[in-house]
Amino acid sequence: MRNEKILVVDDDSAIRRLIWKSLQSTGILIYQSDSVEKTVDIMSRVKFDLFILDISLEHDNDGYHLAQLIREQDQVVPIIFLSGKKNEEDIINGLEVGADYYITKPFSPNLLKAQVVSTLDRGKIIKNHQITEKNNEIIEGDFRFDRSRYQLYKKDEPIKLSSKEIKLIQFFMENPDQVFSKEQIYHSVWGDGEMDANTIMVFINHLRNKMEDDPKDAQYIKTIWGLGYTFLPNGE
Repeated sequence: MRNEKILVVDDDSAIRRLIWKSLQSTGILIYQSDSVEKTVDIMSRVKFDLFILDISLEHDNDGYHLAQLIREQDQVVPIIFLSGKKNEEDIINGLEVGADYYITKPFSPNLLKAQVVSTLDRGKIIKNHQITEKNNEIIEGDFRFDRSRYQLYKKDEPIKLSSKEIKLIQFFMENPDQVFSKEQIYHSVWGDGEMDANTIMVFINHLRNKMEDDPKDAQYIKTIWGLGYTFLPNGE
């Protein structure tokens, strides 16, 4: 059974009932509205996975306006227009204001059901892909590290780093606002072997030269005298 939420907006209660009957076996949670005003109120309280909109509500083109309002809040949530308007211009207008599909009335309940289910399934794939992409990134303050590309960005501007600099900044970004001794940094980034304090200092300075606005007055990678270093992603 599914548990997505969809909102059906149509001023014809018979149409809303037909849509509900065609989808109830899926387990989809179906909310209903008959006006723009009610829809905006419901949207303020509930996050939907799909919208089914009529074009003609209280006014002739209310559905177009409603689709624009939805798109202002969410660029990717699927919108299906279900309308009695069949002219090519109406269909083009519906797609141009942000609808993903346009189905004309009278409609096949089974066809609508298949379209809704397939659209929701694709939506899940997109969401899972977005989550995977998000998990591949570390975002801290002005900085973003793309794990899949081993690329650091500052305010979306790429910073070119060597392989050891990449490992060092990844360590810092995975552990922001924490103080680490030179020994901890060396064994976390360089691995086993005898620690070389000068090596750490050299690479810290390299990172500062590339990341800091003023490397001589570091705001992000700070020296904590007598203890080690800390990464402050929002600056001091």
